[in-house]
Amino acid sequence: MRVVFSSYDSPGNPYYGGGGAAAIHEVARRLARSHQVTVLTAACPTPPPAHPEGVHYEPVGPRAAGPRLGQLLFHFSLPLRVRRRAFDVWCESLTPPFSTAFLQSCTHRPVVALTQILSGEAMRRKYRLPFERVERLGLRTYRHAIATSKHLRGRLLAINPRLQVEVIPNGVSGAWVRMEPRRAERHVLFLGRLDIEQKGLDLLLDALAGLDSPLPWPVVVAGSGTPDQEAFLQRRLHELGLGASVRAVGRVAGTARQALFEDAALLVLPSRFEASPLVMFEAFCYRLPVVRFAIPELEDIPDTVAVAVPPFDVQAFGRALRSLAKEPGRREALGHAAKAYVRDFDWDDLAARYARFFNAVSRGAPAGGSRLA
Repeated sequence: MRVVFSSYDSPGNPYYGGGGAAAIHEVARRLARSHQVTVLTAACPTPPPAHPEGVHYEPVGPRAAGPRLGQLLFHFSLPLRVRRRAFDVWCESLTPPFSTAFLQSCTHRPVVALTQILSGEAMRRKYRLPFERVERLGLRTYRHAIATSKHLRGRLLAINPRLQVEVIPNGVSGAWVRMEPRRAERHVLFLGRLDIEQKGLDLLLDALAGLDSPLPWPVVVAGSGTPDQEAFLQRRLHELGLGASVRAVGRVAGTARQALFEDAALLVLPSRFEASPLVMFEAFCYRLPVVRFAIPELEDIPDTVAVAVPPFDVQAFGRALRSLAKEPGRREALGHAAKAYVRDFDWDDLAARYARFFNAVSRGAPAGGSRLA
């Protein structure tokens, strides 16, 4: 089977390098053991290797385009490419600001809309342009989709009741699931792309600034973003007087990333909206409790493994951090439950579900996904 993924982002992309790109690679490299797999991705100053682990990465566009222009050029190039390329299944990772590139309307071959996130409404708020209308119009043209959560499946079906939607969450490697982590509680961890709007870093900083006394550990913010996002973070830290208690360490990888998990007391996930966040499942592997907002995208996550706070209530978020910091027994109980919970999110099992869905879609057979009656 010839499978093509299209995703603006890629592992190592200096502007993003987010969890969605990592998830696509984890699936693609497993599919590549039995199938021909290509990932179309935007060219950038530090592109991924051409054939990592059997996956053919094909850069699109000029390397010097930058994050915003590069994203638009990549998006608008896809309709022509889907017409010209031979494939059995095309998996389109929906990409801001428009989400879809209307690819299914450009070919009779099956295109699967991979929905990590629906960004139209957030892009409308950010740029005051009707991106959510384009998103809805585009989604009505598709026949097949993969959603990373039940909430996203519901949103997709509300827009297009004829969609065949398979829910497949993101995951972690089996080695992470099975490992017994070393633990040392030395900091609170935020790990992810520096995207103020989506990831809620401004909310986290406001929550920390509102505490009447510091937490017993410093907060480590690990990740990178576009220059304006990184500048906002530094400016806000200075404005709130948090320079002594919050350390921004930039992007981390490999053993340095592992050490951040091992030395964390808990993970914070202050996102306004999310996909199926890899970092949360990784934290569960290290028996880390997670403090998050109770956003709809994460409604499948049980309270036994994470502390859910009313959406965007920064005072409540601060109180949850303070409470968890004072209760080592509760942290331990949440961590043990999280480790048991994450056993169902092994990438080997999840990639097999992708393969079954793609095979059924390529044959035109029912794939077991959901439709509205």
